[in-house]
Amino acid sequence: MARPMNPLPNTGTGDRHLVDFATALRRLREKAGSPSLATMSAHSGVCIALLSGAHSGRKPPTWRTVEGYVRACGADIAPWRLRWQRLQFARNTAHARTQHVTLMRNWAALRRITPPHWPMNEADLAEVLNQVRRFRGLSLRDMARHGVGFSHHTYGNVLRGDRPVTADILLAILHSCAVGPDEIRGWLRVLARVRPAEALRVHSLLSKMPPPRSSVRYRAATLAPMRESQKGGGKQQ
Repeated sequence: MARPMNPLPNTGTGDRHLVDFATALRRLREKAGSPSLATMSAHSGVCIALLSGAHSGRKPPTWRTVEGYVRACGADIAPWRLRWQRLQFARNTAHARTQHVTLMRNWAALRRITPPHWPMNEADLAEVLNQVRRFRGLSLRDMARHGVGFSHHTYGNVLRGDRPVTADILLAILHSCAVGPDEIRGWLRVLARVRPAEALRVHSLLSKMPPPRSSVRYRAATLAPMRESQKGGGKQQ
């Protein structure tokens, strides 16, 4: 039989969104018959400490932990993914600056992580990139697993502003956060503006990237009538 869970933080002093999420996880566990954390760990591959922390209401769990928790309770993953994303958005917007709130709302609405126009220096850019990481709900170790060539220590130093943002590190951060290729172009241009020393490298990377999808669609729409006209002209001759 599962041991009693510790009381949740008071919503007056704790994070209300986090406490609500933890409450929902506890109800899910109870609905599954209150399996022990050891049993849940064996079914999910997530350690007992992380599973316990997920329903503590004191620290936001990673998606991998939530996914393991939900699977161990035999529930559908999809709606919990949405719940977890809403938790991330609520917590991030509660602590972010006003311009970051607007930015993340735009990302959520457009489903595209486009760069803002306002970063004036590397520190601004590093701060916004950290918001991208938080928006995606990734830890530094998650980024190191998803990206290529850099450790979580390097990502942490860059996002804290303790290490310069280079074009290659920027690419790795954006790839680990699943930013689309069209949006990556814009982020590279922001880097070239705030850190001119990287402009040459940025230009080189941009020249090797495929054209934006919008340009491809435009060219296709423009060339199609011309080709049809040429075919028609050939038939008349």
